[in-house]
Amino acid sequence: MSALYFSPMLLGLCLLLAVAIAATALWRVTRPYSGPGFWMAGSWTLIAGIVLFIGFMATGSPTLNVLGNAGQLAGEAIFLLGIFRFMGRPLPWWIVPVSVGIMAVFNIHYWLFAGNSDFLMGVYSTIAGLLPLHAIWLLARSRDDAVTRPARLLVAVSLLVYSLVTLFRGVLGYLDWWQGEPYKLPYESFSYLLPYNFAIPAMLMGFVGVTLMTMQRILAGSEHHAREARDNAQRFERLMSASSSGVAILEGGVIVDANPGLELLTGFNRSQLIRQPIGTLFADGSQTDLKSHLRLGDVRQQNLVARHLHKGSFDAEISLSSIGQQGRDQIMELRDISHHKALEAQLNELATHDPLTATLNRRAFDQALQTELERSERYQHTFCVALLDLDHFKRINDDFGHTAGDEVLVAFSSCCRQQLRSVDQLARFGGEEFIILMVDTDIESSRQLLERIRLAVHQLQVSELPTDYPIRFSGGLARWQPGDTRDTLIRRADRSLYQAKSGGRDCIVVDPLTTESET
Repeated sequence: MSALYFSPMLLGLCLLLAVAIAATALWRVTRPYSGPGFWMAGSWTLIAGIVLFIGFMATGSPTLNVLGNAGQLAGEAIFLLGIFRFMGRPLPWWIVPVSVGIMAVFNIHYWLFAGNSDFLMGVYSTIAGLLPLHAIWLLARSRDDAVTRPARLLVAVSLLVYSLVTLFRGVLGYLDWWQGEPYKLPYESFSYLLPYNFAIPAMLMGFVGVTLMTMQRILAGSEHHAREARDNAQRFERLMSASSSGVAILEGGVIVDANPGLELLTGFNRSQLIRQPIGTLFADGSQTDLKSHLRLGDVRQQNLVARHLHKGSFDAEISLSSIGQQGRDQIMELRDISHHKALEAQLNELATHDPLTATLNRRAFDQALQTELERSERYQHTFCVALLDLDHFKRINDDFGHTAGDEVLVAFSSCCRQQLRSVDQLARFGGEEFIILMVDTDIESSRQLLERIRLAVHQLQVSELPTDYPIRFSGGLARWQPGDTRDTLIRRADRSLYQAKSGGRDCIVVDPLTTESET
């Protein structure tokens, strides 16, 4: 045991143990990078093989001898597989079973047939020396990873030294066998101790090299990601600055960054926006909807009412997208859509209103009437419809021109609106004819309302007409009854209008069927 203590074998074992511990640490800190896992597994397998071989020297057990030699070769082969994995090359898995299998065959033959130990050592050294050659060639010839090239060359040189020393040891073993040298204990044999003095230090340098390769690749990857991050940040800054929309980065509903577009839309400068809750940019009536959108995380084109620091509220559209791993960070895009809203309102006005009198057009009135018909059928609510027609309107156009006629139509519709309730609907039905929908109103209340309108029209004065020129209208009134349709109801009002015209004009005639149902 004292001879073993003073031999290089124990020092070599300690060095390999240090390599195995360092390889384990390297694997832990570099996951999921390829390669360090093989280096760790190979180092521990190699140590296990040496420990078994030391057990053989202490006990003389053939089993420990076979397992020790096989374990050392398996550890070396696994270590070399890590280089192929690190380089992104296909793994030559076959080197593990082939090297272990050949050694096991010769080792078992040695014990069964009393073979020569020097010859067995030569076989072991030959296999161990040839194993690294493929990896050395790969490391020296590879050109696709310039960052790790200096460390790769260090590994290649270290493995070459290890391979040459081990092959030289094999040659010495074959010579001793050929010359019939007597058996020597491993820790007394020059050829056996040769790898411990030179090959294991070379292997240690190789591990330093593979560690440098790994760290260089990690640093290169970090620098690459840092450059990408800087480029992305610059692109994002340019995008935020170029966007006409307001853009804000939110953390938990608080603004942490904003572009110039948001400053322009809200009137707040960037320093005022930072660290402000996003709710400060929106009107009170939009706070509930805003909180709901923020909880959802990802929303598209939602309408809210935003506010400008100096100009007040405006119609806005927001979109939210979650960013970051936690999902609490969001990017918000804010657009001023007040122009679009105004345009929509204008288009709706043109689609539903008469351009001259600003009353509903016939199509819009039909929709309102149909809605009221359905409501009355369901809840048995009453309502009335009145058709009004300006008396002798053609004479006004003929005597004073169409401009005067248009002014009369505008003045008449304005007078009607002043008398009607907000829930009632007034529409131009065609030419000088108008129609009124009076909801939740019985026939008598409707008739009184029309009489008030008739008397108010008597007071109308139009600039294009003489001061004392009379403006009059006739009206026909009908109340909805169960089973009425749009056509039947308007037809009854139209018949009453015809009676008013026939009876001298400037009066209101109630549909007889309506009067009978009232009584």
